[in-house]
Amino acid sequence: MKELKMISDIASMHDLRSIPRTRRSAKPQLPTTAILNLYMARNERDRLVKERMRLAKKKSQIDHRLVEIEEEMNQLLEQARGKAAEIRGKEGIPADVKAEEGKRSSLVRTVLEY
Repeated sequence: MKELKMISDIASMHDLRSIPRTRRSAKPQLPTTAILNLYMARNERDRLVKERMRLAKKKSQIDHRLVEIEEEMNQLLEQARGKAAEIRGKEGIPADVKAEEGKRSSLVRTVLEY
C-alpha cells in the first residue's frame, strides 16, 4: 500500500530559495523602486528573524521533552527490573497465580530485552 504524502514531505516546500521574489523583472528599474525593494527586503529579513527565534524555542522545547522522556523510560525500566526480580524470587505459588504471573513476566522480559 502506498504511503500518503503530506505537503510537509515535499522537499522543496521549505526551501527558502523556492520563494518567488518580486525583484525578478524584465522591466528596467526605476529610481523610486529602490525604496520599495528596501521595504520588502526588510520585511523578509524581519520575518526570517522571527521564524529563526520560533524554531530555536521549539528546538529547546523538544530537547527538554526528550530529556523528560528519557528519565521516564529509565524509571519504568527500573520498575520492570524490580518486578522481574520480585517475580523470580517467589516460590511455592499456586499454579493459577503462576500462569497469570507467567503472562506478566513475559511482558517484563520483553521490556527488559528492549
